[in-house]
Amino acid sequence: GEGMVAAHHGSLSKETRFDTEQRLKTGELKVCVATASLELGIDVGDVDLVCQIASPRNIGVALQRVGRSGHFLGGMPKGRFFPLTRDELVETAALFRAIKAGELDALTIPSWPLDVLAQQIVASCATEEWDEDDLYGLVTRSYSYRELPRKRYEDVIKVLADGVASRWGRGAAHLHRDGVHNKVKARRGSRIIALTNGGAIPDTADYLVVAEPEGAIVGTVNEDFAIESMSGDVFLLGNTPWKIRRVESGSIRVEEAHGQSPTIPFWLGEALGRTIELSREVSTLRRDVELRLHDEEKAIACMMEADVSREAAGQIVAYIREGRRVLGMVPTMDKLVAERFFDEAGGMQLVIHSPWGSRLNRAWGLALRKRFCAGFNFELQAAATDEGINISLGPQHSFPLEEVFSYLKSATASDVLLQAVFQSPIFPLRWRWTASRSLALLRQVRGKRVPTPIQRMRSDDLMGAVFPAAVACQDNMPPGGTIVPPDHPLVFETIRDCLTEALDAEGMQALLGKIERGEVEVFGRDTVQ
Repeated sequence: GEGMVAAHHGSLSKETRFDTEQRLKTGELKVCVATASLELGIDVGDVDLVCQIASPRNIGVALQRVGRSGHFLGGMPKGRFFPLTRDELVETAALFRAIKAGELDALTIPSWPLDVLAQQIVASCATEEWDEDDLYGLVTRSYSYRELPRKRYEDVIKVLADGVASRWGRGAAHLHRDGVHNKVKARRGSRIIALTNGGAIPDTADYLVVAEPEGAIVGTVNEDFAIESMSGDVFLLGNTPWKIRRVESGSIRVEEAHGQSPTIPFWLGEALGRTIELSREVSTLRRDVELRLHDEEKAIACMMEADVSREAAGQIVAYIREGRRVLGMVPTMDKLVAERFFDEAGGMQLVIHSPWGSRLNRAWGLALRKRFCAGFNFELQAAATDEGINISLGPQHSFPLEEVFSYLKSATASDVLLQAVFQSPIFPLRWRWTASRSLALLRQVRGKRVPTPIQRMRSDDLMGAVFPAAVACQDNMPPGGTIVPPDHPLVFETIRDCLTEALDAEGMQALLGKIERGEVEVFGRDTVQ
């Protein structure tokens, strides 16, 4: 019925989301279609049933979302899961087994992030003058900063006091430092900078959607969608169609378009990878099914023990059996398979079946791509998922298939990955996020949001001033030359962010070590698709 369904999405304005929450709480809404925006601790009243579309890739997130229903004394949370692919079907069954066994994902607390430290120091000094030793003592009382090295703390203070010299002059100097008396205090304007630019959530490249004639902000859309749109286009935001009147710098002016057929905007972001705990459960499930493939009823019964329907259990068993027929085995965390085949267009594809999760696979794939590039002098296309790595090979790539597992050594893989990160889109993006959090790059100036293209330009200028080798022309690099990063807090934090949050460099190194020691078996298969 009309008005019985509403959307709850991070792109919608705060007022729109609040209205949806209130209507859901009072029972006016029958259905709320939500994203991760409803994962927060918001009281949404009585919910009868949670329907999870696709796998949440995380045990804790699944419990949290299903726990939205029956959230009262004596209530029973109820949820139904709708996997969209056969891989997700296997993953969801593994998720059910993990929940039934009482498993949870491990929480990782970041160790002394320097960008957040810079922001907090400016905020502290904006209220009063601080002795450097006393401020260090205050900072290290926080759990995350209990092991903060004194040198790193002083590096941050130095950058905040001296700023960064760029072609536009020296900027981002927010503190006065008295080196004689060991005192620090805020410069003029630092208080408003800390208030308007604080926060740890990175800025995404979104355009504001402004309703006319009221001038109210109704939400945001992705920058790419905004650029591709034209005056007169109709799109859906929440459950309201809007007609574009004009596209401006950083915003779209719209008016309501009742009854007109809309398109649906898209948002780009980093999808969360599957946690290592759930990946381990997926691997165990595959192994358990493989051991029972000689008796289909036993294999199906094994799956049904995890509260999976018979039909779903039958599909899982059939899927794993078909995979074993093609590869000769079922890939698990202890058995990795490299498969090479020609696709429908005649191109050669290499797939490494590795259910270790996307963060580890992305790191491994990026380092492998760098090694291929250096060894064959040819740039390759590569992609990584939770289930493995896909590399598009050329006709000049001829090698024994099992050798691909020895192209990277555990002792040097991190160095190869670091060089690959410097030349990938990950580094400039994470650099901009780190610079914003550390207040070296301002998101708001004089109460107005700095447009994303201007932020990108200033971010590149900042990188050129601090880390010129990262933006230097690759043609001027000596053959086999390596980029040496400077010892600067922003560079240090960006590298750590790339290797530990976006990628899992430590996990990749540990996996390569297991392969070298024979603790993980590796196989090569040339197949016909």
